[in-house]
Amino acid sequence: MTLLVFLGTDDNAGAHWLRLDADGAVVGRGAGFGQPAGEPVVAVAPGEAVVLHWVELPALAPAQAAAAARMLAADVSAASPASLHVALGAPEADGQRAMAIVQAEQMRGWMTALAAAGLEPERMIPEPLLLPLPPEGAAVLEGGGRWLVRGARLGFAAEADLARLMLGETLPVLMEAPRFHLGATLDLLQGDFAKKRRWRPEAGRLKRLAVLAAAIVITLIGTELAGAFRHGLAADAAERELAAAAQGVLPRGTLVTSPEAQVRARLAALGGSSGFGGLAAPLLAALQARPQLALVSLDHAAGRGLVAGLEGPDAAGLAAALQAAGLNASLGAVREAGGRQQVDMTVQAR
Repeated sequence: MTLLVFLGTDDNAGAHWLRLDADGAVVGRGAGFGQPAGEPVVAVAPGEAVVLHWVELPALAPAQAAAAARMLAADVSAASPASLHVALGAPEADGQRAMAIVQAEQMRGWMTALAAAGLEPERMIPEPLLLPLPPEGAAVLEGGGRWLVRGARLGFAAEADLARLMLGETLPVLMEAPRFHLGATLDLLQGDFAKKRRWRPEAGRLKRLAVLAAAIVITLIGTELAGAFRHGLAADAAERELAAAAQGVLPRGTLVTSPEAQVRARLAALGGSSGFGGLAAPLLAALQARPQLALVSLDHAAGRGLVAGLEGPDAAGLAAALQAAGLNASLGAVREAGGRQQVDMTVQAR
C-alpha cells in the first residue's frame, strides 16, 4: 500500500488523499492529508503549480547537473532565479531528463503543511508524472473539466479546452479509471528540500563511534583523502559560480527543447564562440578527461573570456588541449595553497 497525498495551491484548499494497492489501483480516498497506516507516504504537487520541461544534458556529476538545470530554468522562466526551486530527474531511455520548476515559496508552504499534519513524505512527485506513459499519444485523466496529461516529453494539467489546444496534433488517450504509476524518475525533494536522513546509533556504540571518528579525522589530515574532500567542496562552490555566470545564454522566456542546438544558435547570433557557453563547453569537456585536475573557481567577463582557477597537476596539458580545440589558453603564475599547486588559466576565442 501507498498513501498518496495530493497537495493544493495557496492554502492547500482541495487537498485530498488516495490509498493505492501494489498495482497502483485506488482502494481508499478522503479529503485533507489523511493518516498513514504504516505504509510509505508520497506527496503529489498539483500539475498547475509545476512546469515540466525535458532537457538533454551530458554525463555530469550530480552537483554539475543541478547547476546546469538551474541555468536552464532561469532562461525559461520570467521569475527571479532565487525564487525558483528546480528539480532534475534521472536520465530516461532516450537520454532526456525531466526538469521541474516550481516557486520555492510554494514548496516551503507544502513542506510546512505536511509537517503540521505529522507527515514526512518519502518523495514528492509532480502530478502529471503519476500517469503511465502510453505507447503513443498522451494519457489523459479527466475530472471536473480538468485534464491531467502525460505524454512523451510532455506533462501538464489544464482545463479541458486549453489542454486540447496545448496537445495540438498529439492524440489524447482518455483513461477509463485512475491508475497511477509510482516509478517517476523525478522527485521534487532535492536541494534545500531534500529529505533529511536520520541515523541514531545504539547508545552503547556511541563511545566506540566517537573514537573511530576521531581516528578517521586524524588519518584524513595527512592523506590524499583530505585533498579530495577539499576538492569536493571547491567543486560545489565552482558549480554555484558557474550557474551564476551562465545567466542569459538564451533569451528569457525561451522554451527549452534542444539545449545544445539552441545555445549554439544563440552563440552564432551573438557573434560566434566568444560567449560563456562557447568557452565553458570545451573547458568542461577537457576537464572530464583530467580527473586529477580540480576546477576551484570560474569567472567570465565580456572581452576578457573565462578565467578558471585550477588545482592539481597537468594544467599545461589542459591548456594544450584547449589550444588544439581552437581556443587561446594562457596560464598565470603557479601558487601554493594547502600543499597543492594552483594556477589561473585564461580562455579566449581566437
